[in-house]
Amino acid sequence: MNAKIINGEAVFQGVITQIFNPLYQLITALAVVYFLFGVAKFIYDINNPEKKTDGKNHLLWGLFGLFIILSLGGILPFFISIFGGAFK
Repeated sequence: MNAKIINGEAVFQGVITQIFNPLYQLITALAVVYFLFGVAKFIYDINNPEKKTDGKNHLLWGLFGLFIILSLGGILPFFISIFGGAFK
């Protein structure tokens, strides 16, 4: 029987590159779409104060989500470079 030795670091790196990176990109794209939806809703309902407020809320939460997602994308590589790890 041919037993294959599994390197734990290689498996972990594979999970990161095959699952988490595309998931991060998908969540970022969804946040951008949500933000742009808020922009469109705000512009479309500019004359209606109640609906305009709804558009502002979409803008605010979309921007907040983008800030969180992009901040994590910048902070994680910083910590990885400090502490090292399998993410290189």
